[in-house]
Amino acid sequence: MEKLIQYRTRESLFDGPFGDGSPWHAAGMGYILVTEHGHLVVIDGGCPNDAEDFLSLLEQNADGKPVVDLWIITHPHGDHLGALQTICKTPELLSRLEIKKFVYYYPEEFTDAKGVHTNIGANKDMESILALTGAERHHPALDEKMTVDGMEFHFLYYTYDCRIINNTYNCNACSLVFTVQAKNKKIMFTGDATTRNLQVVVWLYRKKLKCDILQMPHHALCDTGHLDFYKEVDAKTLLVPTCVAGDRSMHSEQYANHQKRGWNLWAEENADTVYKSFEGTVEIEL
Repeated sequence: MEKLIQYRTRESLFDGPFGDGSPWHAAGMGYILVTEHGHLVVIDGGCPNDAEDFLSLLEQNADGKPVVDLWIITHPHGDHLGALQTICKTPELLSRLEIKKFVYYYPEEFTDAKGVHTNIGANKDMESILALTGAERHHPALDEKMTVDGMEFHFLYYTYDCRIINNTYNCNACSLVFTVQAKNKKIMFTGDATTRNLQVVVWLYRKKLKCDILQMPHHALCDTGHLDFYKEVDAKTLLVPTCVAGDRSMHSEQYANHQKRGWNLWAEENADTVYKSFEGTVEIEL
């Protein structure tokens, strides 16, 4: 049976100050896809303190030692990449699984609004991870499709021209945007994609974006969103990798004047089912 697992990260339980002078607390994000014949695909994984729990979840969904066919990293931020880094740099943890291939793309020419080359260190770190795991590396091409045991991965967008995003504040703008076509359902993954990412995806694909399930971009916070994208995807199931405090803030009057907040709320109201990661790890049959 094909299934999707949304992992409840430890950081998703954060319920402290949020915004209005306090940081936008990272919520973490981790997903596991299980194919019809038990092959495993991972998307991100969560924060460093999620390493043991996320690995245990992989073990629970494997017949013996977990073998991950693809480990897709949407972008190099610690709440998405941290669990993987900890697993790979802890021999006892790394010995408990095998990873065949990493799929990621961190364009080194990306420069954030402060002039900092944010991806150079991330690429060096991935070189270390590749050496430790012996896994292959794959940088997806624009519009590329890959298949794992009948499950199709379609990479719609990555930052192929950094000149159009170099005015943004961090490497969220480098997030991969891709779909997964399972036997009965189609999922849209956005990582922490910015509004500009979503606009480009609409320009490129528009009427081909309809999906059953949508992972909300950047934890459904009000700095990211695009109404046309949400309308084209028209998902009736939402995955929201958010924390308690962030979700409460986005539904309060604290950010009522943010247009993108309204777009995100539209997506939520348009859905029949919303899975918020702080509510617990959940499995969805595909």
